[in-house]
Amino acid sequence: MPRFLKDHRAGLVLAGLLVAQLTVLSLQVPLGDEPSYLEQAVFFVLAPVEHAVHGAFAAAGRLWSRYVYLRRVEVQNQQMRDELFHLRQENILLRGEVERLTDVREIERALPDVHGAFVVASVIGLDAANVYRSLVIDRGARDGLKPNLAVLDRAGHLIGRIANPVAPREATVQLITDDNFSANVRSSASRILGQLAGEAKNGRCALRYVLATEDRLAEGEELVTTGFDRIFPAGLKAGQVTSIAPGSSLFRKIEVRPYLDFRALDRVAVLTAPARERP
Repeated sequence: MPRFLKDHRAGLVLAGLLVAQLTVLSLQVPLGDEPSYLEQAVFFVLAPVEHAVHGAFAAAGRLWSRYVYLRRVEVQNQQMRDELFHLRQENILLRGEVERLTDVREIERALPDVHGAFVVASVIGLDAANVYRSLVIDRGARDGLKPNLAVLDRAGHLIGRIANPVAPREATVQLITDDNFSANVRSSASRILGQLAGEAKNGRCALRYVLATEDRLAEGEELVTTGFDRIFPAGLKAGQVTSIAPGSSLFRKIEVRPYLDFRALDRVAVLTAPARERP
């Protein structure tokens, strides 16, 4: 530092302070109606800051309003989705009930002779090992079902019988095509008697114990139950004869196409009284 500045440092500092003070005072001097230079300087410095802060708060307010609005919209949408879901479920249930009532009326029209003596059930399962052996329905012991009750399709054709096990709300149906199924039948035209037996491997049936000397039976004849087995009521249609062959030396080999049709097996009718209890 020069010696002059070092020797007069205090005086120079005092002079600088006086100059600064005078400058500040001059800036504060009113300029008539115009703001002072200091006020103008402060305004130019602080106005942009105030503007930025105000914009930030306004943006935050708008963002919060949009968030609250979107939350309300989301809640309303969720309520509408829930209501739509319940309406769809109610629609499905109502359509199912209408369909069930329609099926009941259809079955009642097809079975005028047994009106009031049957219950309508829906098929809820098939035998996983072989669909031609058995199925499960949604009616059981609480509905009066028990073993050996005849089961018919919606057209009144014999498709099987109730078999064990029978639960309170479900029951097993042994199909007419099961290997262990049998029913006493006769042909509609020639009135030939025989035993209808199931063949689960091909989904067909056979008419057994027709003598080889019997030549009145013809292909296309319909087979109906006789009621002699005291399980199935007389007159239930079971199937049609499709082929007749000589077979063994004593009996003919007769193939039968049952009326069992899985495509129309959504509803079935179960006769609630066995043959020996029906008038």
